[in-house]
Amino acid sequence: MSDRIIELRLENRRLKEQVQKFEDRILTLVGAINIQSSGVFQDKKNVLNDMLIELIGQTEEELRIVSPKIDQFYSTELKKVAAKEISILLITNDRGGLTGEYQQYYDDLKATSGIKVVNNPNVRYMLVFNTKRGIYSGGSLDRKELERSILIATTVESKSKLAKISEIFSLMLPSFMR
Repeated sequence: MSDRIIELRLENRRLKEQVQKFEDRILTLVGAINIQSSGVFQDKKNVLNDMLIELIGQTEEELRIVSPKIDQFYSTELKKVAAKEISILLITNDRGGLTGEYQQYYDDLKATSGIKVVNNPNVRYMLVFNTKRGIYSGGSLDRKELERSILIATTVESKSKLAKISEIFSLMLPSFMR
């Protein structure tokens, strides 16, 4: 009986791998890059915020972020993810370049276990990605700013494109962290 269970488990694993390969092929054929507008339009006001919250909440392994600044809302969301023992690496502007309230959120994130904060004074865009999906846009991880701005949000789900994004991300890190 136990030999049969082992056989079924192996078969199940093989079938799951085949399904994943088929999904990857479909994404390649259909296109795994999506472009949307977000901002002040009534029906599009929270598109980017909703996409970011979904991506952050669904992260299971690691989360990588580039953002000039982070507000209290997203700071809280990141701390929730870090509490699940998910690795977060954040590249953001130097503390001295941030205004008062953003310095407070910076300090809070820097002191949070599981979140590594790297300073880069040249950060001018927002990029949030994990192993399955990435979102690129202008702006910052600031909920109100994203609601008031008209932005183009690019969503990437292609594994090869995410690997390229990861390479670019690592180039922004100091040499000892690459």
